[in-house]
Amino acid sequence: MAVLITSSCIFDSEPAEPGFPSELEASISFEDVGAPAACKCMPNSDAALVIADDHIGVVQLQTGQLAASFDLGVAVDDIADSQAGGYAWALADSLLYRIDISAPSLLDPVRLDGRGLYVTASSQENAVMVVMEDDSLFRMDADSIHGWTVPGIAMNGCQGLEYGGEGILYAVLGSEGAIAGFDTGDWDEIGRVSIPGDAIDMFPGPSGYVCAIVDGSNELWFIRTVDCKLYRMITFPETPAAAASMPDGSYGYGACAGSGLLIVAESGQVDFRSMQYGVPAGIDITPDGERAVLCNAETRMVHVLAR
Repeated sequence: MAVLITSSCIFDSEPAEPGFPSELEASISFEDVGAPAACKCMPNSDAALVIADDHIGVVQLQTGQLAASFDLGVAVDDIADSQAGGYAWALADSLLYRIDISAPSLLDPVRLDGRGLYVTASSQENAVMVVMEDDSLFRMDADSIHGWTVPGIAMNGCQGLEYGGEGILYAVLGSEGAIAGFDTGDWDEIGRVSIPGDAIDMFPGPSGYVCAIVDGSNELWFIRTVDCKLYRMITFPETPAAAASMPDGSYGYGACAGSGLLIVAESGQVDFRSMQYGVPAGIDITPDGERAVLCNAETRMVHVLAR
């Protein structure tokens, strides 16, 4: 059963478009693919990529169908939130894959010099960044596929990697108990925010922000990327297992063990709750805010919500 309460919110003095995606539009079975654990809605595309064990699924959001699935033969570690060089990027152990999502196809992988943990990409810089198991940072040009280890940078105990805009890279440094921002030009540290526990996830927020959820906190954190300052939080009843932000920051989506799917306004008011989708293992929202994608690993289903 879903409960919906209307609310009007704003973020950083910008008017928020009323409403949020909460109506079930499509349910897609991953029974023959794997357990969907994470999803990424691609910018400038109607596609979402879904991590399901050893597979990557490409979901076409307009049709609500699984357009393709690719068996990588090894567990998929991460998918970049943005495209670079015209491709989406996925990381599986020591292999970095390019995915053409316009006509779904998988290109030959780039073999790294060791196991990678996290990947992020920037269309502005046309670059792909990978944190390696030895805490080093690998940077690659998305066109030439030429890459190198960034000198003097150690991503100690990394638990997440995300571009925070052109020329800004954010990393969760688990061993240092902090989220830190770096200038990708000179690699000076912009700043850092202390966190009370391990990071569960870090992902893009509204323009100029990255978001994070961490153990020991019931909040969805909004960190301003230009100066690495904790700008504000949206509070949930308990620590979310997965979360997402509306593109304007007006609402936070959270998957909570005791409540299922929650949609909470920036004021802290719970405007929607439902156990219909269980406790999603992954949540993402399209850049236009029109659809949300939920991954349920237990039922092996991916749900698409619309306004």
